[in-house]
Amino acid sequence: MINFSFKKVATIALLANLFSNNIAAQNLNNYIKGHFNGSIENYSQYYMQDPKIGAYIPPDRYGSNTFLKLDYNYGKFSTGVQLESYMPPILGYFPVPVSNQNKIVNKYFKYTEDKFSIQIGDFYEQFGSGLIFRAYENRQIGINNAMEGINVHVDPTSFLKMKIVYGRTRKIMDYANSVSRGMDAEIDVNNLLGIKEKDKTTHVTLGGSYMSRYEEYTGPIVDFPASVAAVAARLDISSNNFTLSSEYAEKGKDPNLLNNQSFDKGKALQVNTSYTKNNFGITATFRTLTNMNFAAERETEFTSIAPLNFLPALTKQHDYLTSNIYVYSTQVKGEAGFQSDLYYNIKSGSKLGGKYGTKIAANFSYYNGLDDSTDIFSFGNKKYYRDANIEIKKKWSKKLETTLAFQHIFYNASVIQAVSHGEVNADMIAAGFLYKFAAKKSVRVKLENLSTQDDQGSWASALTEFSFSSPYAFYASDLYNYGSTKIHYYNVGASVTKKSTRFSLGFGKQRAGLFCVGGVCRFVPASYGFTASLTTSFAN
Repeated sequence: MINFSFKKVATIALLANLFSNNIAAQNLNNYIKGHFNGSIENYSQYYMQDPKIGAYIPPDRYGSNTFLKLDYNYGKFSTGVQLESYMPPILGYFPVPVSNQNKIVNKYFKYTEDKFSIQIGDFYEQFGSGLIFRAYENRQIGINNAMEGINVHVDPTSFLKMKIVYGRTRKIMDYANSVSRGMDAEIDVNNLLGIKEKDKTTHVTLGGSYMSRYEEYTGPIVDFPASVAAVAARLDISSNNFTLSSEYAEKGKDPNLLNNQSFDKGKALQVNTSYTKNNFGITATFRTLTNMNFAAERETEFTSIAPLNFLPALTKQHDYLTSNIYVYSTQVKGEAGFQSDLYYNIKSGSKLGGKYGTKIAANFSYYNGLDDSTDIFSFGNKKYYRDANIEIKKKWSKKLETTLAFQHIFYNASVIQAVSHGEVNADMIAAGFLYKFAAKKSVRVKLENLSTQDDQGSWASALTEFSFSSPYAFYASDLYNYGSTKIHYYNVGASVTKKSTRFSLGFGKQRAGLFCVGGVCRFVPASYGFTASLTTSFAN
């Protein structure tokens, strides 16, 4: 079974390599006017059983996600398609069962002028920070809520930019049973007032958005809102070393499955600010929201299926194995909080900086519930999440660099994961070492320990990566729960890269839990077995 399954991966890799080489050999520039490019990605798993971690063999021991994307551009015209194949999908990739499917899911045609463009078919778009609308793709977590319809960009004046969208939202391998439409406008205040740009000029822009969704309702409730509208206004200010952006949004009555059929309006306020000078930088983000789940279908059970808006967790995205055991996921029913980052580079040549300097990064995140679900400023006392961390990177020589990190976490599992084990307090310490033998030859070692008396107790991890000037790289890692389960989640693997093609193969165990990318999360089940990936790109 293993050999048969990985024959599929090997075949895909061979075809991709032959296809890309064939393009180069034939020199498509002689046959195709314009620019043609494409890519192939395949992620595959072969499942084995390990009841100790909760990993069981599904009906098909093999899972495979494949993406083929082709784009062509000629002058003012461009077109493209995307084929997706799930034979069947990797476990946990979609929150609901999906049968084996091969389908062209994205197709588009676009015409572009200097101050005008129109795209028909499937497209991605965003209004402001995405509080009321964002159509995007994230293959790692299984989200693609592209809109099928029409997308128009027009700049009628030097100070005004407008977007108009109309269509239906993708829902896994089909489309939602609704129609959405919206408009976004942005005014460049400096251009409007004729202010000439200078180095110290303060730049101001204003923006406003409107989005509505219509989904037929045939139930018994009188005055049920079949159409739901959302509006947003934003202000952006930048001046030399300082930036400030803010956006406020409101969503009309939208009773749905995830808000327990509430007729309360949705509200959200987000403020981002930053200041940088010389070797110092600080950023801060504040957000409060209530009832802001805005989906293309009111009865969806998961925020990852056909979302209309974008509400990522505004916390630091760690690259430590133990830190990612307890990650925050946005509570769309209601939350209030902030995060702040501080960066400081100690100059090289100073006593503390040494010959190569030292980098310090600190972060703090804080999220609570609301006392009143209708008031986004009724900051409650119920704690959801805390993350206080600091990371120090120092280069000791041309060959050696070290990293030292500390983190304290508070995690309300009963809220974030809706489980019974309640609150978790944990402390993490990590040390990393990067040693470069020569150009493009290095070894990286990372050691971590997460200490807690809660949940499953404490964890430790170790990671080693070898990179060479050759196309090969190797890694080995182990995440060990020495608190209560005494389970090792080990992984070993290797990759080979040749020009624009990369193939990797790994073997090991995956812990069940939240997997997050860019602040958006999905639950992944425990798994044990082989994993393989192939990515390649080509162009004329």
